[in-house]
Amino acid sequence: ILDEVMTGFGRTGKMFACEHEGVVPDFLCLAKGLTGGYLPLAVTLTSERVFEGFLGDPSEGRTFFYGHSYAGSQLGCAAALASLRVFRDERVLEQLPTKISRLGELMADLPAFRQCGMIAAMTVDSPDLSLGAKVCLAARQHGLLTRPIGNTLMLMPPLCVTLDEIERMVAALRAALNEVTAPQ
Repeated sequence: ILDEVMTGFGRTGKMFACEHEGVVPDFLCLAKGLTGGYLPLAVTLTSERVFEGFLGDPSEGRTFFYGHSYAGSQLGCAAALASLRVFRDERVLEQLPTKISRLGELMADLPAFRQCGMIAAMTVDSPDLSLGAKVCLAARQHGLLTRPIGNTLMLMPPLCVTLDEIERMVAALRAALNEVTAPQ
C-alpha cells in the first residue's frame, strides 16, 4: 500500500514516487495533485489481482460495497479530468528536470538541505525550537508563504512555477533566514 497523496502527479520528478524504486503497489492512494489542488478529490487504485478478490455474486460474500454519501463529486471529477489534460498537454513531467535542478542549485548550500524532485527542505540546527516559525514569519515579509515542521522549512512550489519564481522564492527564504539568524 503506497500513500502518494503528497508525492503523486510529478511532485518527485516522476509521475509517482514509487517509480523511483521500481515498485508496483497493490494499493495506490492519490489525492492533492489529482485536481491540481482546486477541489478535494482522492482515489484508491488497486491491482487487478486485488480487484478480482472482490468479484463475485453477493451471495458469496465477496463483493466490496463501499462508498460514502459525499463520494463521487461530479465537480471534483471534472476538475481532475481538466487537470490531467493540462498535465498531458503541457508536458509537465518533461519540464520538471530543469526546475528541479535549479531549485537544488539555489538551495544546495543551505543547512541540512535535501530534495526529492519539487520537494525541498532545510533544517536549522538550533536549540530554539521556534526558529523555523520565526523564519516563516519573516519570509512572509518577502512574499514567501511556507510553514515549518519544527526547525525544518519545506518548499513545495507548484509544478507550473517558473525559473524566475524559483529564484525569487529561494531569495526570500535566504533573506528571512539571514534576518532571523543574524547576530543581534
